Amino acid sequence: MTGFGRAEVRFGNGKITVEIKTVNHKFFDATLKLPNGIMAFEDKIKEVLQKNILRGKVNLSLTYDGKPIKQERISVNRDIAKNYYKEFSRMRKALGLKDDVTITSLITLPGVLNYESGAGRISRMWPKLKEAIEKAVERLIADREKEGRHLYNDLMSRARHIETMLSRIKARSHLNIEEYRSKFADRIKALTGGRDIDTGRLEMEVAIFAKNSDISEEITRLKNHLANFKKTMSSDGDVGKKIDFIAQELHREINTIGSKACDFNISKNVIEIKSEIEKIREQAKNLE
Repeated sequence: MTGFGRAEVRFGNGKITVEIKTVNHKFFDATLKLPNGIMAFEDKIKEVLQKNILRGKVNLSLTYDGKPIKQERISVNRDIAKNYYKEFSRMRKALGLKDDVTITSLITLPGVLNYESGAGRISRMWPKLKEAIEKAVERLIADREKEGRHLYNDLMSRARHIETMLSRIKARSHLNIEEYRSKFADRIKALTGGRDIDTGRLEMEVAIFAKNSDISEEITRLKNHLANFKKTMSSDGDVGKKIDFIAQELHREINTIGSKACDFNISKNVIEIKSEIEKIREQAKNLE
């Protein structure tokens, strides 16, 4: 399903902007455009997306405006250094030593020099990154839900159209047998020069035709599948795959009706129903 979501999160070091676009696709497929310093979070970002988006081609673009996030940082704890210096100076005087305390000796002491790698700084950004992504996903889902309502109305309309045509097929199936009886009788009269028809033979032929062209079971199964279709459309969760499966079953039954039908009007309705089922299957690939 198509949709768009955008979000910004500001914090002390800068601003994160996330834009997410989705288009129809049978499976989940994410493409991320990330700054160099945030590439380390690619798997985590995809995990957040996949928890909320079951299928679709997802394009995420993330920009960061702020201090360079890959820069390593070194800091000096002056208070600790002063304490070391005072204690060493006292010890030098007490012991009568001549050597002075140097910067070189101080920076090697525990706690004086602090080194923070870029990876450590980046890891602390994850909560803000996640917040921005989740906000963008939330807006994306709201946008996709609008399309979902349109898809729902479209698919339900197609289901009702199939029901209408199925009713015509059912009504026509009985007339078809009567028409066959009349045509077969006329054919026999033409071949026999208008002599009396063997009614027993005629009824036997009509009975064989009726048995071979009986589509009552297929109509019943089609109605059951349509009822299941409507129930599934109103359920929660990933309905796309279920709808696709139901559409396959609908197609199977209407194919059987088409192979049994010996009537132009029934065949015409069968073709229309097949067309609607194909459209349903196409739309089902976009549903979640």
